[in-house]
Amino acid sequence: MSWLSQFFLNPGFVLPGAALASVPIIIHLLSRLRYKKVRFAAMEFLLQSDELNRRRLIIEQLLLLLLRILAVILIMLLLARFVLDPSRMMMLRGATTHHVVIVDDSLSMRETDSDRIVFDRAVETLEKMLSQGGSRPGSLRVTVLTTSGPDRPIVTDRALDNALLQELTPRLRNLTCSFHAVTPTAALAAAENVLSGDGGISPRVHMITDLRASDWQGHPEVAAALKSLDSIDANVTLVQVVTDSAENMVVKQLTADTFGVAVGVPWRLNLTLQNHGRKKSSGLRATVRVDGSVLPVNVLVPDVEAGEEAIVSHDLIFDSPGQHEVEIRLDEDALREDNSRFVVVEVTDKRAILLVDDEARQQDAEYVSAALSADPQLTGLATEIRTSDVLTSAPLQTYDCIYLLNVRELPADATELLAAYVSGGGGVAWFPDDQANTTWYNTTLQTDGRKLFPVLLGSVQSVASDVLQDDESFLNPVFERHPIFAVYNIPDSPFGDVVQISQWFQTASDGEQEDNRDESVRVLARLQNGDPLILEHALGRGRVLTFLTSAGKRWSNWPVSPAAPGYVVMHLLIHQYLQHPIRSVESRDVGGLLRFEWPVSEYTDSLEVFLPPDAEDAAADSFLRLVAAPVLPSATGGDGDNSAAAPDTSGTGPAERLAVSVPQANRPGVYRLKRFRQDGEGVETWLAMSVPSTESDLAVADAAVVEALSESGHVRVIAADVAGGLSGSDAGREMRWLLLGLLIFVLVCEQLMSLRLSFHPEVRT
Repeated sequence: MSWLSQFFLNPGFVLPGAALASVPIIIHLLSRLRYKKVRFAAMEFLLQSDELNRRRLIIEQLLLLLLRILAVILIMLLLARFVLDPSRMMMLRGATTHHVVIVDDSLSMRETDSDRIVFDRAVETLEKMLSQGGSRPGSLRVTVLTTSGPDRPIVTDRALDNALLQELTPRLRNLTCSFHAVTPTAALAAAENVLSGDGGISPRVHMITDLRASDWQGHPEVAAALKSLDSIDANVTLVQVVTDSAENMVVKQLTADTFGVAVGVPWRLNLTLQNHGRKKSSGLRATVRVDGSVLPVNVLVPDVEAGEEAIVSHDLIFDSPGQHEVEIRLDEDALREDNSRFVVVEVTDKRAILLVDDEARQQDAEYVSAALSADPQLTGLATEIRTSDVLTSAPLQTYDCIYLLNVRELPADATELLAAYVSGGGGVAWFPDDQANTTWYNTTLQTDGRKLFPVLLGSVQSVASDVLQDDESFLNPVFERHPIFAVYNIPDSPFGDVVQISQWFQTASDGEQEDNRDESVRVLARLQNGDPLILEHALGRGRVLTFLTSAGKRWSNWPVSPAAPGYVVMHLLIHQYLQHPIRSVESRDVGGLLRFEWPVSEYTDSLEVFLPPDAEDAAADSFLRLVAAPVLPSATGGDGDNSAAAPDTSGTGPAERLAVSVPQANRPGVYRLKRFRQDGEGVETWLAMSVPSTESDLAVADAAVVEALSESGHVRVIAADVAGGLSGSDAGREMRWLLLGLLIFVLVCEQLMSLRLSFHPEVRT
């Protein structure tokens, strides 16, 4: 009976139906034996007169018998639900069925179920489908894709036979699930490309997937891809290997104000946790690993309601300089991989801040230095007070941020270097005083593409005593909500009321109203009379803060009591806000191709990569040596390259760049990438790669909703347990409507033939 299941959904009706097909024959034979033949003269005469019509009558009686037999067979086929296999039909005219099988290997397929991951079940289902299809050599062709690499098929358009099965089976068993977040759109589009260029075949697409709602519902591009397959008459079967949604908690994000800190200074890490479940999560713990060692103190995880997020802060202190790997790991649940996230922190003995002060006594710089590094053991900051000559003599990239105090003007080369520093991600804070050359500020610093100053400077203003109550000679600032004003934004904070400003620069209208100022410039604080006092704007990847008053006590009481506490906290927050991105550490999600690009003049073409250990393959490579190739400059400078593009000094075009890809960077962990300067010095970049949190929602989509994505009904969802081979019912089409039409036609013909052969005496009136 097993062979009948290839053609019938209800094979139990086949044999009884075939037996019933003999009933019309038996009735026909019995009717011929119903009368005893008696020969006499009158009958002989009648038989001779009927001799001419005998052949016609026999043919009509046999035709009536065949119609009755066919009617019984059609009823049996309808009850047994006959399924037509197109590959069997088209073999008669030299065509085959092309099956494109897509295996979902996205991160969510790593869900643990019964001590094994769902992806293993998907591979077993694929093996079963291929092995059953291999019983018909020559009638089927197959292409096998994965969702993470649809452009790299496992097998492409091969005849499905025993030879292919022997070749493919070990490859499938060595197949591993990726850590990528991918949607089915690209794989479905790849299947369409494979099938649309292959004429004279019956196209079939099968996707073995966990059918997550986050991938299949609410995505118009998925519906469009399914409709495109319908345009080439390809039926789509989604083989569902997961039926129930699972509870899952994920470390969604790790953030910090900075990824550079000094030795012995507390560094605060913020964890964002999300509960992708249907019930409250409670009792979870999170361990902290630094450089692979588990710290004795766990992170306390609060209860998180279903579908909600929670942010938890945790402080770490590092006792040695260098790059340190930090991993946060939750207790295991359905999807273990998203319970961990990695970051890298650059730890130095001190964080350097450059204070440029061109005023002779440099008193303003002393106030700022006292606020930032009065106790280096506590803040971890070291300030360096210099004049503006340092901008051309020192490497600016070594400083977290730069203060420019009481600067009259800068030479052209210093201005260029300062603009490059900010464009590359550095931060600058301006504090001009009355010696400032306003013409230079309003022209040289306002150049398009190198705008280092946000507004046009006007004249210095002083508080007029006749506009103030009680002859007070100051104005209070009004602060907007901003990270550097956290101490002033506290409800009922007393710190803002004690700040007194007596002198400031008024912005010059230059024939324009203030409302016409560049929209990228944001006013962070104003005086009570409405004049802007503190502004912010961006240049490239860096930030510029502009204070239109001095940093010392000549124009305000900010650095002295009672305003001093707020002054100290504000400058510490300014450092965090302006801090230059740490070039030696990066963080990103696993997925896509890791590519590095840099100017030829900066590094050689050699790249060494130290890979994190592979928990699934202890023999996997742990070290790579790659060679970069020359490329045309990209608009962004390339992935992983935080440096500004090399300037063109030859006048012949953009500087040549080198680029290299690291395809082995496909698993979570910390990677060390080492490049070499022209003098042979090695420079390391530490890259922390974590799994994407977009795959963490393990809710299963409604099969009816997914099938409804196609209006033509060419999409169906079946369970992996009932999935047959590629040559079985999964590749066929049920023929009930055709059979029903044939049955009606046969019954009508049978009635007409019976009417013709029956005797109807003429009725006389």
